[in-house]
Amino acid sequence: MKLKKITYPKIKEHYNNELLSHTNKGITTTLGTVFLKKGTRIPEEGFSCHPFNEVSIITKGCIEMLNKDGSVLAYLKTGTAIYINALEPQAGNVLEDTKLIYVLNQKSEE
Repeated sequence: MKLKKITYPKIKEHYNNELLSHTNKGITTTLGTVFLKKGTRIPEEGFSCHPFNEVSIITKGCIEMLNKDGSVLAYLKTGTAIYINALEPQAGNVLEDTKLIYVLNQKSEE
C-alpha cells in the first residue's frame, strides 16, 4: 500500500505534479495532478497522443475538448470524469483555470 496526499502544482510551477507511480504484474499505474491556466491550449498546436490509457477527473474549471476538425467534442467541467484510450488524439482549450486528477495505465516494457 502507498499513501500520498493530493497536491496540485502552483500556478508558477510546471503544470504536472506526478504523485505516485507503481508497477505491478507488467502494468505501470501513475497518479498525478495538473493545473491548467485559463486561455491556454493543450497542446499548443495540433493534437497529442499518449501510449497509456488515461482517466481524468476535473476537480475545478472547464476544458473545451476538440475533434480533429476543430469542432467541439465535449466540455469537461467540475465533477466530470473522462476516459481516453491509449493513442487517441486529444486537444482542448482551457476556458477556466482548471485542476484535475489523472490516473495513467500502461504495459511496462519487459
